[in-house]
Parts: sequence; structure tokens; C-alpha cells
Amino acid sequence: MASMKCYINGILKQGSVEQPQRQRLKKLAEAVSREGLEGIVLVPGPNMFYLTGINSLLLERPFMLFISKNEDLKLLSPKLEAGPYESLGIDVQEWTDEEGPSQAMKTLVSKLERGTWGIEGRMPFSFFNLLSHYLKAEFRNAQDILLSVREVKDSSEKELLQKASRILSKAFVSFPEIIREGMTEMELARKVADRIYELGAEKVEDVLVQSGSRASDPHSLPSGKKIRRKELIVIDVSCTFKGYYSDITRTYSVSKPEKVEDVYNTVLESQLSAERKAKAGVKAEEVDAAARNYINSKGYGKFFIHRTGHGLGLEVHEAPFIVKGNSSSLRENVCFTVEPGIYVQGKFGIRIEDDVFIENTSAFEITKVPKEYLWWL
Repeated sequence: MASMKCYINGILKQGSVEQPQRQRLKKLAEAVSREGLEGIVLVPGPNMFYLTGINSLLLERPFMLFISKNEDLKLLSPKLEAGPYESLGIDVQEWTDEEGPSQAMKTLVSKLERGTWGIEGRMPFSFFNLLSHYLKAEFRNAQDILLSVREVKDSSEKELLQKASRILSKAFVSFPEIIREGMTEMELARKVADRIYELGAEKVEDVLVQSGSRASDPHSLPSGKKIRRKELIVIDVSCTFKGYYSDITRTYSVSKPEKVEDVYNTVLESQLSAERKAKAGVKAEEVDAAARNYINSKGYGKFFIHRTGHGLGLEVHEAPFIVKGNSSSLRENVCFTVEPGIYVQGKFGIRIEDDVFIENTSAFEITKVPKEYLWWL
């Protein structure tokens, strides 16, 4: 039986780059124990990467990592995926396509305590069906536990978040050079992605380009609509560096638009109000209220139709969520977006989004892109 200590020793032999996983695993095991669980079951994705430093694909083959409250790790893995984990000293139960996973699962669960096990929220039903057939235990959704553990970033995560933000910030500063009247939203989206990759991004996702009236639908995808003079253009993109996300939105135009300066400045001051409110110990909903109250005071409240922000890390949307009803207090070393917007249906949309990090109680922007009205012209 390979214990967590064997795992830790394995990763430490590979160099200090793996050191953070030691504390992350310890933190999760402690959280599992506090919640009265025997352990937690993960599948390939951000949580397994966070705890092992290994990226694997979530496909149709059952593939699960079991972490017990007493810090034992066991892995059910397709043979073609198992190699990197075996080198870390984890107890791996392999299975081949010819054999199927049933016997390997039966062997693995025979070593586990019964009781209640936490399940990662992204686990496919086919995986859970196999697991529950062999492990006669109670199960509960453990997504909140995982989000809480990952919410507070360690020093290595902070560095990667800042690096991703530097890359994306440089790209956003350069976008006015590539925006041209007559190009389609899809053409601009491709150029935006190319520029971010040129600057060193690992992955570019969720490239949203919306011009004119289409920007009043804040999550609409780029279309064949051509960009015109005097209309607003909202560009919202996320990118990663070594798995960690940055997410920025700016509102541009090809030439000076008409009758929107007051609305733009309302969005900007709303964002700054929320950032000033954001401190360790302040409730997430209070930051949302700071942004929303300012927009309400200017008479645009009904046009602010989404939350003020979301956490950033190994996922582009993770805890903390900056939204009404989230009474959880912000903690030091968390990273999240602040992105109020005003959307007048059928006319225009304006959104300004930056990434902030809480350190020494106060929040500071890790994205560095100008945002005063007409800075891009």
C-alpha cells in the first residue's frame, strides 16, 4: 500500500518544482477529515493536475484518483495513462481495453474504508456507476471542498497567474493595431487569438468579439457581422500559462462613438468602486454590491445583468464568485475578476474586466491595460 508519504517522497526526488503539491495534498486531506469523509474521488482535470502536477485527459475510460483522509492515494487507470503516476509512487490499479476496468476497480475498493466518500462534481455518470457498484458506501458532492481548497493560492500559483496576466495584458494593449473597419468579428477573433499566442500563451479560450448591437448580448460568439465606425466593440478573452488563467475584457471602437461616454465612465467607476471594496475579510457579495450600487445610482441598474466577477486559477470560472448571496468572506491570496457591464438591448454593450489578487489584506490589479475612455484611439 503506497501512502501519501511515498507519494511526497517521489515528487520531492524530482526537484523543488513539485514542492507545492506536498502542501496541497496535506490541505485537501485535512479538509476531507474535517468534513467527516473517508476520502475523495477525483477524475482527470484541474483538481488532479493541482494535486499531482500531471495533466491527463478525461475521456470515456474510467480513470479515478482516490485520496483518503489518512493520506493514502490509489489510482484506477487505463494502462495507457498510468506511466506518469507510477513514477510518483502511487498505488495504481491498471486495466487494459481487453480486460475492462471491473476487476481493477474491485481490487482497488477492497483496500478502502467504507463510510462516506466525496465525489468530484465533474465525474461522468458512467464512472460513478462503476464506482458505486463496487464501493458500498455513501457518496456526496465534494465540489465545494475542492473549490475551497484551490481558492487560496500558494506562491507558485501567484507567479503563474501573474505571468498569464502579463501575456494577456500585452495583447490587449496591442489590439487597437489590429482592429479595422470592415473586418468581421470572426476575422478579428482569429487575429486576437494569434496575437495572444505570439506573446507566449499556452492556450487561448473563449474569444468573444461583439460589435454594435451584438455587444448587448454579453456571451454571444463572434459572427460574420462586419465592424463599423463609431460602434463599440467588446473583446473578452482568456488564456493560460502553465495551466493558470487570465481573463480580460475591454471595450474599443474604430472611431469616437456617440453618446456613450457617460455610460462607459459609469462602468469604469463601478469597477473601481468594487476593487476599492475588495479586501480580505470583506464578503464577496459586498464587492458585488459596491459595483452594482454605483451603476444603480446612475440609473443603469436594470442593464447590469450578471455577477461582478469570478475566481481564477486552473479554471477560468472558480471560487470565489463575486455575486449577491455569496456571504463568504474573501481571503488573502485569492484571485478573481472584477467585470461590471451595462448592456442596452439592441443598441450596445460595455464591459471592463481586470484580474485582482488579494495580498496583505488589499486587492491589487495583476492585469495592466489602460481603461480610460478612448485610450485606444
